[in-house]
Amino acid sequence: MDLKKTFYSLFLGAFVLCLLSCAKEDEFELPTLVLSENSVSFERGVGERNISVTTNQSNWVASSPQEGEWLSLAQDGNVLKVKVAENKMGAERTSYVLVNANGATGKVEVRQSAADVTLDVVPTAIYLPQMGGEKIVDVTTNTSVYDVTPSEEVKWLKIIKSDEEIKLVAERNDTEQDRQVKLYAKSGHVTREIVVSQSGIQRYILPINPGAPQNVHKIMEYELGRGSYLREYQSAMPAYGLEETYTFISPSPIFTLIQYCSADGVTPSQIISIGDGSRAIAAVKDKAFEKFLTNNGYVRSNSESDREYVNEKDLLSLKVYVSEKENNEGVNLTFKPIVKQVGEYKTFDKVPYYPLELLQKDNVKVAQVEQYEKNAGSKEEERSFNEHKQTEVSQLQYTLKGTPGPKDAYGRIHIFYTTDKDGKTPDKLGSVQIGALLFKDVSLGLWKYGNKWLVTNELQKKLGEEGFSFVRTAGTTHFFARESDHLFIAITRVADNNTPVMALLYNYDASASGAGSKALKAQERMVRNMLKAKDALKF
Repeated sequence: MDLKKTFYSLFLGAFVLCLLSCAKEDEFELPTLVLSENSVSFERGVGERNISVTTNQSNWVASSPQEGEWLSLAQDGNVLKVKVAENKMGAERTSYVLVNANGATGKVEVRQSAADVTLDVVPTAIYLPQMGGEKIVDVTTNTSVYDVTPSEEVKWLKIIKSDEEIKLVAERNDTEQDRQVKLYAKSGHVTREIVVSQSGIQRYILPINPGAPQNVHKIMEYELGRGSYLREYQSAMPAYGLEETYTFISPSPIFTLIQYCSADGVTPSQIISIGDGSRAIAAVKDKAFEKFLTNNGYVRSNSESDREYVNEKDLLSLKVYVSEKENNEGVNLTFKPIVKQVGEYKTFDKVPYYPLELLQKDNVKVAQVEQYEKNAGSKEEERSFNEHKQTEVSQLQYTLKGTPGPKDAYGRIHIFYTTDKDGKTPDKLGSVQIGALLFKDVSLGLWKYGNKWLVTNELQKKLGEEGFSFVRTAGTTHFFARESDHLFIAITRVADNNTPVMALLYNYDASASGAGSKALKAQERMVRNMLKAKDALKF
């Protein structure tokens, strides 16, 4: 045997085996990754989608730049769970998920629908004073972008928009005209309106309708916005005839006070703008006053009077009271919120009167009243005495003769001047201070609005024909006055033996029938006296 040849063969075989062995060790299988979805879409609410992951690798990982914010990922075997939180924003949101299996990668696009756009602005009505100034409107939205555009381009208002607010800066208004512009904040399909108003030089002023129930924030926003400031607040004290009142010093050089009144702090009764002195009288006699009212939506409600107006848009009526009495000159502009009456009501053929020949006459005392009622065939039902001086009669009540018709009074009451608790005696001691008539049918003059009793339009019309105008409301009692003779009529609902009846109370008061701040105080005093008399009625 050739040893060399044999050795060579063995060496060659070993070398080949070595090569084959090395080839097997160096063999490498490339990693693969297949995803069942390359993109997923979600509605705006909470959602979850499963994506199958197929790979030849033993493990894989998934990640997203939004993971932990609104998107979360979870592995479950060969399934990738993609979860999204609710999208509360008004814009679509997008992201992606990367899946890696030992170098083999896949990408999943993620989209989520936008929420409905929300856009709120507070407040929606801005009042800027005549001297100029700035106000802020707060903006709340679920979008990153919103626009603000004016209804028209104006030079007097600067609009500064930021992410969460709109700053409004107004120049001084040196005209006598109020000015207004509307702003529209818009995002997507949602638009919000902001009404911006600025007062001019305010020779005359008008109130805002405080709404029902009365919106104190609305009153304060309006008055402070135009440059008024609160001088006095009085809470309602019905037992003493005191209404809730907000009294402002106004920016007007003529009508310097404006007072918002409510009997209970819920239902507004009247708003009174007060101007003292001859300057106020001249101002309302000026043709500019009529023009001012017309420009602001007020029209005459009585063709025979230039002192009664109504504003159907703002739901306010206006009565102009002018007093030219020496030392009591002034003007009261009394505004009354309009309540639309439901239905029609029958009323008196003419306004009924307490016997005025008995009222506040120096020569008519208890004896004369008794004789009058005796002659009329009336029956005395009640006699009351002054608790501070038992010898003085304070009240006489009578049932009238016969069977009254549906529109006739069935009872009459006389309330006398008496000595007060401090021993002071009035000038008309023993005379009739207040007279009253009682009617069984309340609907002859009153109708129910919620839990309130209001004077019917029909009776108000009759009173107007007799020269009476509305003065004010205190609690459930409504006061009307006749300027020609200073007679007041108070209309109210009371109970007679637990049966509702209507009472008309009559009183003369020259000081309360005027205008200006002095007359306003006199009216408040008169109201207290009338309400005290109402509470003293004996049934």
